[in-house]
Parts: sequence; C-alpha cells; structure tokens
Amino acid sequence: MLLEQKKLPLNDKENKMHALLKCLALSALFLGVLACSTIQGDERTTSDSSATMAPTAAYPKIVLYTTSWCPHCKEAKDYLTSRKIPFTNLDVEDDISAWEDFSEKYQAKTVPLIVIGNDQAILKGFKRETFEKALQEVQK
Repeated sequence: MLLEQKKLPLNDKENKMHALLKCLALSALFLGVLACSTIQGDERTTSDSSATMAPTAAYPKIVLYTTSWCPHCKEAKDYLTSRKIPFTNLDVEDDISAWEDFSEKYQAKTVPLIVIGNDQAILKGFKRETFEKALQEVQK
C-alpha cells in the first residue's frame, strides 16, 4: 500500500531556494553542453579519427596517436595544422587498430605518440624542438 504524502505550502525562503537550485542546475547543464560543443569544434578530424590534411611530397608520412582529452595531443595537432604539415590523427580510444599499433607495435603507454616516415623517428610526447629536429633528420 502506498502512502500519499501531502505537500505542505512552501514559505518564501524555500521558494527562493528552489528557484535558485533550478537556475543552477540549468546553468550547469547549459555550460556542459557548451563545453562539449566547443571541444568538438576544435577537433580537425573526420569520423574515422584521421586528420583531413593530405600528405605532400615536401613531408614524410606523419602519424599522431592521440586521445581527444589530451592537452599535449591538441598542442601537437595545432602545431602541425598551423604550419600546414600534413598528418594522420589516430585516436587510440576510438580505433582498435590504432590502439593495437600504439600498445603492441610501438609499446607506448602515453600519448601523443608521433611516428615520422616509415618508423624512421618515433617520438613519445610532444616538444616542438624535438619534433622539428626529428623531422629534419628524416627529410635528409
């Protein structure tokens, strides 16, 4: 048997508190949706997690193994994109084949992992100077 609860009338203070809580909940929901759309808007990837930039003869093949939440991965992608250096972005959380290469072939444990050429340079993490030096070595 269910007992019915009688709702007592709320006083002015309780009404204000309920209104404030509703406003805070709606604000949090709105900000969460806004944050998600901003993050997705910054990504320059297609649905298969590959960057849209096509390779050119001026650069060797460059593959970035990343995750969507990694700030160093974003820094690497932004750096390459701003310099118009073509690369392929593989998200190891979304692509099982990328995860297998990342964890087994390269035995990596942290992102980003950057592979330049045909495994001629393998960089764990991203530092501009290290990347530029490795790229120059592979291009020789």
